[in-house]
Amino acid sequence: MSIELEYGEISAVDYPSCRVRVRMDERDGVESYWLNVPQRNTQGTQRRPLMPELGEQVAVLLDADGVGGVVLGGIYSTVEPPPVIDDSTDYVRFKDGTVFTYNQKTSEMSLDCVGATLLKCARNLTVESGEPVMVRAPSATLEIPDVTLNGNLQINGNLNVDGNIDATGTIMDVGGNSKNHTH
Repeated sequence: MSIELEYGEISAVDYPSCRVRVRMDERDGVESYWLNVPQRNTQGTQRRPLMPELGEQVAVLLDADGVGGVVLGGIYSTVEPPPVIDDSTDYVRFKDGTVFTYNQKTSEMSLDCVGATLLKCARNLTVESGEPVMVRAPSATLEIPDVTLNGNLQINGNLNVDGNIDATGTIMDVGGNSKNHTH
């Protein structure tokens, strides 16, 4: 059985079966039969990466009669060059504009999501950082029944409390110790 490596363009996508049809440049634009798109895992651990897109250039392996085969994957060209050219970065850009990158040389990971992001777990979640953490947002709401803060708290701005304040130790204001303050 002979197998041929060919190149073409995705002409149809069947998402439920993970198959595509490819228009073959070297065969005068003839369209292939449905070809499987290999998946990394299909049993216990299952993955379903995004399928090739219409018009994407791909490499395919076809049997001698061009009926059976598989898509090896997309290929870059001078018309569609790689979005990142260094040897250290893993890069994913989705068509909605969301970008995920990891640079092995700098050990930096980035997720720039154009929509909402949900991190959900059924058990404990721990966030650790060897350096200060910065959170930027127009506002934040914590829906947590109890919060324990082990360490110092500095507030640069106003503090509004709707409820009681119970304190042990000294409470200081700009005039000195508040326990000496009288009304």
